[in-house]
Amino acid sequence: MNSYRHFYVDNQWQPVTGTSLIKLVSPVTEQQVGELLSCSKADVDAAIDSAHRCFPRWAASSIEQRERALTALRAAIAKRTEQIVASLVTEVGVPVWVGRSMQVPMPLANLDAIIEGLHQLKWEETIRTSRVVREPVGVVAAITPWNYPLHQIVAKVAGAIGAGCPTVLKASEVAPGAAQLFMEAVAEADLPPGLVNMVWGGAEVGEWLVSDPRIDIVSFTGSGPVASRILASTAGSLKRTALELGGKSAALILDDANLDAAVPMIVRRCMNNSGQACVAQSRLLTPRHLQDEVVQRITAALAEWKLGDPIDESTRLGPVANARQFDSIDRHIRAAVDAGATLLAGGAGRAPGFERGYFVAPTVFYDVTRTMQLNCEEVFGPVLAVMPYDGDDDGIELANATRYGLSGAVWSASESRAMNAARRMRTGQVILNGAPPNPASPFGGFGQSGFGRENGRFSIEAFLEYKSIQQ
Repeated sequence: MNSYRHFYVDNQWQPVTGTSLIKLVSPVTEQQVGELLSCSKADVDAAIDSAHRCFPRWAASSIEQRERALTALRAAIAKRTEQIVASLVTEVGVPVWVGRSMQVPMPLANLDAIIEGLHQLKWEETIRTSRVVREPVGVVAAITPWNYPLHQIVAKVAGAIGAGCPTVLKASEVAPGAAQLFMEAVAEADLPPGLVNMVWGGAEVGEWLVSDPRIDIVSFTGSGPVASRILASTAGSLKRTALELGGKSAALILDDANLDAAVPMIVRRCMNNSGQACVAQSRLLTPRHLQDEVVQRITAALAEWKLGDPIDESTRLGPVANARQFDSIDRHIRAAVDAGATLLAGGAGRAPGFERGYFVAPTVFYDVTRTMQLNCEEVFGPVLAVMPYDGDDDGIELANATRYGLSGAVWSASESRAMNAARRMRTGQVILNGAPPNPASPFGGFGQSGFGRENGRFSIEAFLEYKSIQQ
C-alpha cells in the first residue's frame, strides 16, 4: 500500500505536518490501496516561500538555461514511463494501453513542443520608439486534475519553467502516484531550489494556495464550480487566472462524410479513458436521414470496447476513477432514460458481469434532443449522445447549443465544406476528419470551458507579461 506523507520544497522531500488522512481506493476492487496525508497551512506557506525566493534568480535565467532544465526533466520523466502507467492503473483504473499510448506520450510530446516554443517566442521587439519585452509574471500556483494527471502537470509546470516562473503544484489527491513520480523526475533533473514545489491535499489546501498574496497567477484545470470558487478567492487581490474546464464536444457528421472512418473514430474519442476527458466527443450529430445507419455502425464499433481489469493488456475500457464519479455518471444515464432518450447500449448501474468496482458499460443514447440534460451537461464518463439534425445550418447550431466550447470535430469528404463548418463552431479546437492531435497548437476553450491557452509556446505565454520601455 502506497503512503504519501512527504511534500516537496526547496529540492527536498519534507514530512507533511498536517493531520488529515485521505484514503486511496482501487476503482477495480473498491479496497484501500494507499493513503495520503494532507499538507498543513505551514507546509503550504513553506512551499510558497520557497518559490517566492527562487523567482528573482530564475526570472533572470537565459533561454539556454531553461532549455537545459526542460530537456533534463523530459529525460527523467521518460525513464519512469512504466512506473507512471502502473500508478495510474492502481489509483485511477487507467487501462495499460491508455497509459502507454496516451497518458505518458502526450505530456512528453507537449514538453518537446514547449522546448521548441522557447525559440518560437518573440521575447523582445521594437515597436516604433518602444522596446517591448516579455517577462515572467511571478510565482505560479498550478492545480491539476486526476484524469490526465501527468499531462496537465507538464503543461503547467514546464510552461512556467520556460517562462521563468517558479511553481507550487497542488496535484490531485486522487492520483498522487503520477505526481510523486513527476517530482522524482524534477529531483533527478537537478533544477534550482524552489523552482518546482509540490503540496498535497483537498479543497482547503487549494484555498490556502490561491488566496496567498505571494502567488501571482493561478492555473487550474478542473470543474466549473471549483473554478468559480477560485475566481472568488483571487478577486480581492486581482490575481491573474487561467482556467481549463469542462466540455460537451460535438462531432458533426456532414452528409458526405465517410462513415466507415467517422463512426469508429468518434466512438473512440468518446470512450477513451472511460470518457473521463474534457475533450471527449460525447455528442455525435448526424443528418436525420443517416441516423439509423450511424446507429448500426455504432453498435459494430462498440464491439471492440472490451470492459475489464485495467491491468489486462486486452482491456480497452477500465472502470471510472472513483465512487463519486460512478454515482454522477449513473445519475446522468438515469436522467436520460427518464427524459425519453432511446438507449442503444449500456445503461445505469454497475456493468453486467462485475460484482464490484466502478465499472460503467459503454453507453449510447439516440434521438437525444437539444433540451435534454444529456445535450447540455458534461457527463465525464463513457456515454455518447446521438442527435439528428436537418441541414448544415441546423447541425452547426446544434453543435453550438451548449454553454461549453472546448473541442469539436467535423467529418466531410469536402475539405472546404469541413473548414467552413469548423470556422462556425464556437469552440477552442476543431478536429477535421480525425486529424491527429498537435501538441504545439493552443489548447483551451470558449464560454464555460474557461479561458487561457496551454501547449507548446502557449504554455509559456500563459505565464508572461508585456513590458513597454519607451526610448
